[in-house]
Amino acid sequence: MPDIAPIRLSDLAGAIRSRLDDAFGGQTFWVLADVANHRFYPHKDHHYFDLVEKGPRGIAAKCGAVAWVEGHRRIRAFERATGRAFGNDIHVLACVSVDFHVSYGLKLTLQDVDARFTLGQLEEQRQRTLERLLREAAADVRMQDGRYITSNARLPLPPVLQRIAVVASENSAGYEDFMHSLARQAQGYAFALDPYFTRVQGTGNAQDLADRLHAIREAGIAYDAVVIIRGGGAQTDLLIFDEYAVARTVAGMPFPVITGIGHLRNETVTDLMAHTVTKTPTECAEFILARNRGFEEAVLTLQRDIVLRTQRLLATRNREMAALHLRLVGQSRTALDRHAAALEEQRRRLTERCRRQLLTRGRELGRLAAGLEMSPRRGLERGGEALRRLRERLVAALPVMLERRRAEVDRTATVVRMASPEEVLRRGFALVRAEGRIRTDTTGLLPGMVLEVDMHDAVLTTRLTTKTPRDGRGNDI
Repeated sequence: MPDIAPIRLSDLAGAIRSRLDDAFGGQTFWVLADVANHRFYPHKDHHYFDLVEKGPRGIAAKCGAVAWVEGHRRIRAFERATGRAFGNDIHVLACVSVDFHVSYGLKLTLQDVDARFTLGQLEEQRQRTLERLLREAAADVRMQDGRYITSNARLPLPPVLQRIAVVASENSAGYEDFMHSLARQAQGYAFALDPYFTRVQGTGNAQDLADRLHAIREAGIAYDAVVIIRGGGAQTDLLIFDEYAVARTVAGMPFPVITGIGHLRNETVTDLMAHTVTKTPTECAEFILARNRGFEEAVLTLQRDIVLRTQRLLATRNREMAALHLRLVGQSRTALDRHAAALEEQRRRLTERCRRQLLTRGRELGRLAAGLEMSPRRGLERGGEALRRLRERLVAALPVMLERRRAEVDRTATVVRMASPEEVLRRGFALVRAEGRIRTDTTGLLPGMVLEVDMHDAVLTTRLTTKTPRDGRGNDI
């Protein structure tokens, strides 16, 4: 038996508590430590955990800690401010008091936790990821005018988004909201949606998410876009989108990436690498619908413009054809009148010539008759015969001359009819218009100009591709 009288354990524990109360009672201390072995009891709002300091050779110090109801309220405020859950493997600046219980031993009681310190840690981690992207993914990520320019952001976004790969958590509220928004749209747009389900929360799942994106690249499908959506859950779930593996994969995706990962404040690193950023899955669906609706409205507007321009063009061409018809009719009538007058003049001249011939022959006949009175019968007979031949010649010549003049008139009328535009077009010729004017040569006609070719049964609209000068012999008939 020892010479010193033994004491009860409770007395020793009480003495320790008394000494600790004297040394630490009423005091609080701000300590830097990592959280480990965290357990939360929601029915009591109590947290039990260890505060650990890690050194080069492992754990340098470790103390059990507890957060009662007031500490739980401070933890909730911390989670709201940082967007990160209080739990294992986070580095915190915590305000604690030192307590000793005779039954449960030494404990640190959490009084407060500094959200600003953790926010700084998160931002520092985020900046390290961005710097690594600029350093190790320079082919797909660069900084320009204070903005991150990625290969994915430079991809053209199709005017219509229909074939879409959807990266989401199966049965999540965000996925259901996205699908419901596309299903209930009134426009009736059709979509081909291929789901690529994976966990979209927890930094430990970052490689799985990146692998699903790689699966999209290797699927051999020409997607219009890739949608990454997430809805519900704590803000801490966004930390997976600050991971290098996810951001690096998004930056180099060959299809435009649209994010809708349910955050309302700062953008994640993945957002900075993506083509288009929306806040929620529902807003992502609305963006896609608005994109398609914009294309539809543009097509309808173009259709209306084409109809209106066609109607105006047809009205203009109808007026031009009517004016051309009036001109041709007028010119034809003028030509016919002119040739009729010429024919009448020819008939008058012919009649006058015949009258003069008859008068001349009459005088000759008179002279002949006077001579016959003095000549023998034989001369009279010769004169009578000559007179008969002359009369026959005159009688025969008059119809021939009249018929010849009539034929000339008919040929003139035929030429006039053949010169009309309808006859010209029917024979295989065409009228060429450019910039609203009929062209008789190629002066001013350049490749790329729109030409209208009027043929006897249709109007052709074409575009001039080449113009080759002619040597003048190609169509010589």
